[in-house]
Amino acid sequence: MLTKYAERFVLRSCSQGLYLGVNASSSQIEVRDSVEDAWVFHTHEGAVTHARWIGEVHGETPDVVKLTV
Repeated sequence: MLTKYAERFVLRSCSQGLYLGVNASSSQIEVRDSVEDAWVFHTHEGAVTHARWIGEVHGETPDVVKLTV
């Protein structure tokens, strides 16, 4: 999960404590056990925007978690 970006953010389900990822074949949002499989955002604003959209659709807004190097 190494990138050229200085900051990286992922989304974590509040109720399950697991990370959110995108299924490569169906493009559906799924719960993932590992942060390595999580959907990575390169800006805080992008992660927050997607968290809010997910909250509107699914009724639970995920946490935005900043990854450390």
